[in-house]
Amino acid sequence: MVSTAASPFRLGASLHTLDPEQSLETVRSLGGSMVKSVEIWEPTFGKGARHIAAARCAFDEAGVEPRTVHANFGGTIDMSSLDNSVRSAGVQTVGVALDLAGQLGVPMVVVHPSAEPIDEDTRAERMKQASRSIATLAEMAGKIGCQIAIELLPRTCLGRSAKELLDLIEGVDASIAGACLDTNHLMNRFASLPEVVRELGPRLFTLHCSDYDGIDEKHWPPLHGVIDWDAFLAALSVVDYSGPVHYEATLEGQTPAERLAFLEANFSQLVSGTD
Repeated sequence: MVSTAASPFRLGASLHTLDPEQSLETVRSLGGSMVKSVEIWEPTFGKGARHIAAARCAFDEAGVEPRTVHANFGGTIDMSSLDNSVRSAGVQTVGVALDLAGQLGVPMVVVHPSAEPIDEDTRAERMKQASRSIATLAEMAGKIGCQIAIELLPRTCLGRSAKELLDLIEGVDASIAGACLDTNHLMNRFASLPEVVRELGPRLFTLHCSDYDGIDEKHWPPLHGVIDWDAFLAALSVVDYSGPVHYEATLEGQTPAERLAFLEANFSQLVSGTD
């Protein structure tokens, strides 16, 4: 593995993992750091016009790209629901994230294709409903020059494999709809992670990187679980993935500054291949 300085990979992080408040002070503190892009958690990020204007200035001053907005999810938010009113409400929820992305100039929104649990008897119909919702969202995103990344999810959720993700976005403009690969969502199939990267290929838009125990999601920092990170990074290079190595992991430290220091040290270790 090459040294950090020569690494082709750049560091991104979910802003709320550095600072649950997603404060603009924390954004400004990223100036000069290794963090080159962040993901915004839409439900808790301010949406007033003055805050949006201040946020755009903060990102510009720090030289950090707000690269993705993560739409709200879970519970009754389910764009795969067989109840069309629930499904439509789920689409509208993602619409709020798209609106925030448009105001901030963020190029991509991360979307969960379903809630859970989903039983096998209704899975095929739920896939059709989710695909219908994704087509609508892609049309909405295209109008504002944004992309949507459908996240690989765990357990019984839709999109729990590369095949399901690709089925969900089949027929949708490949320049608009792609995949977000969460590395700790493959459950006991963690060894297949490089293969999943290769299968997604050019439809791989972004990442959520964390480690786990090979059983269920943990969101541990990379190098703290079962994932073969060298093989994963090599697969990213094979498919010419050009996005950031984006951390969505629990970071050690009591303050944003301490968590940032931990993040940078972990990333340096990750791309250098040292123990």
